[in-house]
Amino acid sequence: MNLISAPMAAITHSAFRRLLACFKEPDEYFSEMIHAPSAISGGGFEKWYFRANPSPEKLIWQITSPEEEAAASCVPILLQYGGLGIDLNMGCCAPQIVNSGAGFAWMKKPILQTASLVRNIKKAVLMYDEQKSGPQTEPIRFSVKLRLGETEDYERLLSFCKMLVCEGVDLITLHPRTQKQKYSRPCKHEYTARLSSDLPIPVYGNGDINSLEVLEKNAAQYPCAGWMIGRAAVQKPWIFYELAKEYLKNGTAAEIEEKIEIDLLKTAELFLNFLQEDQPQEFYLTRAQRFFAFFCDNFSFAHHIKSRILNCKNLDDMLLNLKAYFEEVPEDRLIMV
Repeated sequence: MNLISAPMAAITHSAFRRLLACFKEPDEYFSEMIHAPSAISGGGFEKWYFRANPSPEKLIWQITSPEEEAAASCVPILLQYGGLGIDLNMGCCAPQIVNSGAGFAWMKKPILQTASLVRNIKKAVLMYDEQKSGPQTEPIRFSVKLRLGETEDYERLLSFCKMLVCEGVDLITLHPRTQKQKYSRPCKHEYTARLSSDLPIPVYGNGDINSLEVLEKNAAQYPCAGWMIGRAAVQKPWIFYELAKEYLKNGTAAEIEEKIEIDLLKTAELFLNFLQEDQPQEFYLTRAQRFFAFFCDNFSFAHHIKSRILNCKNLDDMLLNLKAYFEEVPEDRLIMV
């Protein structure tokens, strides 16, 4: 069973992935969502999305596109930087994405139109595989990440996924919420298990995994090929260490023997350093805000420090506020996992 870092827009860039690797790498990383038309345009910021750190062999590039041609053309541009696969986002329900014709919009379009998109991305993946030089490596994986649909209609979902399989998709990730369901409602992973049983390809589950207890419960009740972790990994970048230490302690696949001390201030400093190395200055503030919106939930006075951090105008001020907080609440700085 794989544990995967889920794609999150403006968060799961190379700087964040490097932070995860300081504790323990997941089995796979998904990149942040990459807008295919922008990627092929050669804009000034696009090169920052193409960084495959820290482990290209574990990276899946996630693309979104309202345009079939742009999606297919984006494939070789990304794969030249490494990566084990391409993932097509059909699950993002942000209104600006759906209204543009991308993300979840592909689950609402005529099925033949969506099938054509998937078919042409698969062709681009196969073509890249054929043109690779050097020793033969594993074929590039093509996956799709999606939601349940506009409603909870399993037969319609299964039919849609069978179309994806017929068009060459190698793996599906299901975030089992409908288009309009928010994170306050628990995921319905019974759909994840049903898809995993009914499809001939692996299925990953995405949503609500935030602890060993939840992971073990879901793995037992809703068997599938792997579990994505998103928001909980931003709050606790060490979560893959924590889960592996406990989940595998009686197995032979891995052995992580003792607890480690997490210094929350040093973790924040590491992230800000990586951010400045791996992102353009124009992205510093927004990327940091997205990170600290989750990371500050580790603190006893989360709302207080989160408000202070998110209102800062630069990274230096963020760090000064964090240091001031730990001077006021020193017991929050260190935790054991």
